[in-house]
Amino acid sequence: MLISAKKLRKVFLTTGIVVLIIFAILYLPFTQGKLTEILNVNEDLHPSQVIVVLGGGLKPDGSPGISTRERVDYGVFLFKKGLGNYLILSGGDRANNQLEAGQMYKIALGKGIPPEVMIKETRSLNTYENAIYTKKLFYQFGIKGKIILVTSPYHMQRALSCFKKQGFKVSPAPVEKSEIYTYGFYQNFRNLRLLMHEFLALTYYRYYQRI
Repeated sequence: MLISAKKLRKVFLTTGIVVLIIFAILYLPFTQGKLTEILNVNEDLHPSQVIVVLGGGLKPDGSPGISTRERVDYGVFLFKKGLGNYLILSGGDRANNQLEAGQMYKIALGKGIPPEVMIKETRSLNTYENAIYTKKLFYQFGIKGKIILVTSPYHMQRALSCFKKQGFKVSPAPVEKSEIYTYGFYQNFRNLRLLMHEFLALTYYRYYQRI
């Protein structure tokens, strides 16, 4: 039985209204804050052998993205508090002939971290590979013990699960003053994109048993 044009218009209109309502709810700072809480994992920190900082990408011009910069800043902060002996900077993204781990290294170096305590992991292109290649660095340098894992709050659940899957003992250290807690017209759209990407990525990783 064919649906009349009038009924079809009604279905499209109703669907459109429902989608707009859902989008409006997800756009609200309150909703985004609750979604971030679901994705975040936070525990008390204790001194560890290594602080592992995950990159958050580069801009098209090769400069560090906001996520990358805030993660390195927080990793440096924790290192200066005496919570780690080494700093592993993990990120293999490339843009405009710049390497993500290299840009992270420059930020940390500019904040007074000695070169001899920093190790660059330059091969990973996603969270799963962050864990895989960091594990190889542990074997290469003979590093053992618990790690402090630094990333953005919305990224922590997936990152923590990936590292635990590879056998790491992990203390999660989500960035305290993250961009995800900044709200505004443009920022809310960006937050929503980050959050939706993360929930989809978690589903994908679980399906393919990466976590």
